[in-house]
Amino acid sequence: MYIKAAPGTGSAAYAVLIQPDGKTLLVGGLGDSLKSWFLMVRLTAGGGLDTTFGDGGVVETPIPVGIGSVADAVVLTADGRILAGGYARWDAGVSDLAIARYSPGGALDGTFGDGGLALVTFSPPESASLSSIAVLPDGHVLAAGSVGLDGSLGIVGSKDYLIVKFKPNGSLDTTFGTGGKVRVDIRSVDGVGAMVVQPDGKILIVGASSQANSTPPPTFGPTALSAFRLNPDGSLDPSFGSAGKVVLALAMESGASSVALDGTGRTIVGGGLSTPAGDAFAVFRLDSTGALDTAFGTGGVASTNFGGDWRETFSLYVQPDGRYVMAGVSATSASTVVRDALARFLPDGAPDLALAAGGRVLVPNPAGFRVRNHAAAFGGDRATVAGHWWPLPIGSPGWEGWMGASRYCL
Repeated sequence: MYIKAAPGTGSAAYAVLIQPDGKTLLVGGLGDSLKSWFLMVRLTAGGGLDTTFGDGGVVETPIPVGIGSVADAVVLTADGRILAGGYARWDAGVSDLAIARYSPGGALDGTFGDGGLALVTFSPPESASLSSIAVLPDGHVLAAGSVGLDGSLGIVGSKDYLIVKFKPNGSLDTTFGTGGKVRVDIRSVDGVGAMVVQPDGKILIVGASSQANSTPPPTFGPTALSAFRLNPDGSLDPSFGSAGKVVLALAMESGASSVALDGTGRTIVGGGLSTPAGDAFAVFRLDSTGALDTAFGTGGVASTNFGGDWRETFSLYVQPDGRYVMAGVSATSASTVVRDALARFLPDGAPDLALAAGGRVLVPNPAGFRVRNHAAAFGGDRATVAGHWWPLPIGSPGWEGWMGASRYCL
């Protein structure tokens, strides 16, 4: 299904969440050629607009700074309130980390931050953004993202991992890290894929990192999967990897987009590999020290290739029976058509042939649309993917694109 934007505007979903009651939250951005703002849409369990939420199922939140904002992450609190976060951009290259809290019905929660909104600003030209949110049992909020220089400013890009901790009222928790913030530098450019909080309170972050070459003009080497673990106070956990950090330089390139804990507490990382045969979805299983679990897959890695030379993974789900499901997209360089892709692995890393041949499914675009999805969430035996839908033919009314979602049976 899709949600039409007003003429001259475009919208897209960058995060999706399945609520305990079966309703679906889509969050992202809505904008025109001058400005963008947070957009949330809630669907009923059947996929229609939930008219009890916001204005007919839709909530628009202009961030009162800069020229635009987009939400890239969403999570629920224990009492059903909604946290959505991303960035608020001042100009083409400088942005603040932004997070907003809403009531279950979609109204901004004035008890959080400034009128429901909290911003974290760094000194220009540094920018900050948010990619993942977690709510702790005591109501404190962790936000994971990136901070650093944006290459669009005409300077060499350089970004660190960023973790920020908020009190339940939206103010910074200054007992965490330095003034409520932790920066972790692994390579020249570090980007968060996902975050998970362990039962012992330690914080595990996964993503991808690349190193700048020193010879002018500056270029960047291949990306490698990177991870680090923090103690609850924000200090690096020395029992994980090397001084709290792990880099897995696998195949031609590697990276992580999602992370979960399985029923035994092992770390399951979802991401991808670039190989001479093309780009592949990959699941990496780590032990408690951050080392690959060689009892899984091949040397701790299970992967599958959809026949394309480009892919992006969104989300990983550990089923109650121990199987691992991944959702993302795949395409070839010879085609502009990006298709949804699903893969499932058995607990030992072998492809799950019960899903489909090879343990993978490539889904055509819905009739009448060109689709580029950006996020996925799982509920029971269903996967919901969401993103940007363009009505065909190219250049037709609405070509700016609309927020849309599809649901698949697993």
